Amino acid sequence: MGWAIYDTVSEETASILRCVGDGSPLVLPERIEGCPVTALGSDCFGAGPGDGREGLFSVPEHDLPPVSRTEGNLTRVTLPDTITEIGDRAFARCRELKRLNLPAGLQKLGVRVFDQCGGLEHIRIPEGVTQLPDYAFSNCRKLTRVSLPRRLETMGHHAFYNCVALEELTLPDTVTFVGGGLFMNCKNLSRLVLPIGVNISVLLSDLTNDLDLTVRYPDGEARFFLPGFSYEYEDINAPRMWRTITYGSGQLYRECFSSRDVDFDLYESYFDLALKQDSVETTVRIAWYRLRWPYGLGHGREIYLKHIQAHAGVLMQLLLETDDLEGLELLLELAELSADQLAALREQAEGAGKVRFVARLMETGSGLAGGADKEFEL
Repeated sequence: MGWAIYDTVSEETASILRCVGDGSPLVLPERIEGCPVTALGSDCFGAGPGDGREGLFSVPEHDLPPVSRTEGNLTRVTLPDTITEIGDRAFARCRELKRLNLPAGLQKLGVRVFDQCGGLEHIRIPEGVTQLPDYAFSNCRKLTRVSLPRRLETMGHHAFYNCVALEELTLPDTVTFVGGGLFMNCKNLSRLVLPIGVNISVLLSDLTNDLDLTVRYPDGEARFFLPGFSYEYEDINAPRMWRTITYGSGQLYRECFSSRDVDFDLYESYFDLALKQDSVETTVRIAWYRLRWPYGLGHGREIYLKHIQAHAGVLMQLLLETDDLEGLELLLELAELSADQLAALREQAEGAGKVRFVARLMETGSGLAGGADKEFEL
């Protein structure tokens, strides 16, 4: 069995209203009755297996097969380049759909358009789309990567709700509105890049995990490491009275980001608290990010630099794990490391098998006392 495609033709354009079939790969027509197919209707792939019919059928909307509330069986579909609009819930519950190439001329997406597409792994939104609708990718639990269009203006409420595999996202400079709950339950989102002027506090409100955050300004960018934090509710014995106990400095750090700007001085003031509440690996990353991307950095510079010098080995481990030779160059430029520290860093690099790191550190330490006490195989 193949697919039954229900369509309608109006004013020299055609719309595909519903597709019913057995889940085999589907290629949608570019023209119907000589008219270009410009739209996919609401619940387009949500009608279940159908009755065995195949081919094109022009019908009024009230005669369409009923929408099923079970899983859609679409596995692969090729969309014509003529499509400019995809309706509400068009691909909702198509859990077997892993990849989808959207037409370059697409301009509009409907609400919940990919809701519960549990197999979808990555997708690119075409440049003509300026609005990401509410719940667009909600419950897409395997979605790891989304490429947003450069002219995107609005991101609807809960657009990425329950996208538990999403790891990073870059918002274009044109975004001016973000809805509430955008990243609710995005527990693996660890890298976020966004423009100044967007409501940063709303974006951060649902992210309690460690977060690498970049904020772009017209004349540069600031990058921050926001520690993760956890909290619990404690019963204080009065009826329905609870107290929130927070662990880690991450919640306070997030309060430095308002709806439209960043309070750099407030961010730096919390470092003393982070030293008491967070691990040294966390505090080194906080300090390193501000030193390496110092936009807006003020009186905290010397404190950060002192912390980095005292824990150079911890930073070195991060640089080795990310193969960040450029970061090593900056560390050597900023920090006044002793011969013993350089020797220890060389041993770290050799243990990790990072030949270029070893060579660079040997070059730096060759002129210092104690810098050439050991031999290393390159």
